[in-house]
Amino acid sequence: MAQREKTQFSGVYYITTITNDKEDKIYYIRYRDGNNQAREIKVGKHSEGVRANYCNQKRNEILTKQRLGEDLPAIAVKKKKHIITLDTAAEKFFKEREMQNKDNAHTQSKYNNWIAPVLGKMDIDLIGLEEVRGLQESLVKKEYAAATINFTINLLHAIVNYAIENKLSTSVHNPTKKLKQLKVDNARDRYLTKEECQRLLEAVEDEPVLRLFVRLSLSTGGRLETILSICKKDIDFANKTIALKDHKNVSSYRGFLNDDLTSYLNEYCKDLKPNDKLITMPVRTLRRQLSNIFADLFNADLDKNDRKNRVVIHTLRHTFASLLAIQGTPIFTIQKLMNHQDIKTTLRYAKLSPESGRQAVQELNL
Repeated sequence: MAQREKTQFSGVYYITTITNDKEDKIYYIRYRDGNNQAREIKVGKHSEGVRANYCNQKRNEILTKQRLGEDLPAIAVKKKKHIITLDTAAEKFFKEREMQNKDNAHTQSKYNNWIAPVLGKMDIDLIGLEEVRGLQESLVKKEYAAATINFTINLLHAIVNYAIENKLSTSVHNPTKKLKQLKVDNARDRYLTKEECQRLLEAVEDEPVLRLFVRLSLSTGGRLETILSICKKDIDFANKTIALKDHKNVSSYRGFLNDDLTSYLNEYCKDLKPNDKLITMPVRTLRRQLSNIFADLFNADLDKNDRKNRVVIHTLRHTFASLLAIQGTPIFTIQKLMNHQDIKTTLRYAKLSPESGRQAVQELNL
């Protein structure tokens, strides 16, 4: 919560802000209601003619009316109606993104699942560094990856910025700027060997949806959200290619299908309409079922905090790139197939090539 400064009147506070490039004050009054619950009401700005003595007068009116059991004065009711919650600002934020043809599915689900339950109902002007840090800590306790937590805080940052720029918030400083991001270690070493891939496919043999998900993941390297967004119309059966959506980088790219997978998809999709998604299983169900299979096949003896060696859904993407590198695929080709924005991300796979540098040294013949 933004720091409140005391005035000479009991229960009257203010915060410093900027209005039209000039320093300003926003006044608040605090009191306890009939149930002894603490209440705070934003009265208005100094630039709007509001002064501390006026706030004190309104606070005394509220306390008097409360003692007499009468309706609270208009200032209390009026200001309550004009509170802008974070949920309200987020709704407008996502609508504008939609108008700009930006993909909202990934980011909106993150907001709904992680931000809204903690901060969604709060007055956006009351969200300060303490509240943002509380959100970060709540996600850490739930053992989400550092990159996921940083993504969530960055999303909150974007929503609050939108609110400030569009006058939905009277604040001029975004509290997320002051929060230090978590250190990210994305160096997962674990990938599946071809033998392990075969074991996994055998384990999902009798589960058509899971088998399809695993095959598409291992054959395209698509992230979870990418695979789940594939529709029948995205598959070009004649050219054996598939259009993929990268929700993380908000872009599209093309994957390739081998003959066997093309035939499998052709049979799987025969009763689907062009806009039908291939996989409609709820994501939580899919995560849970695959997590159980991974636990039985690969994770039984691992510590739960061993992120580098634990097999998770993202391991399938890592496996795709790793096996390509092992068979000698050029690093820039892997970058293209993974839709990496930065070649540095792809270079982690270069060390897996067993022949990296061998042929070049042989050809020197010194």
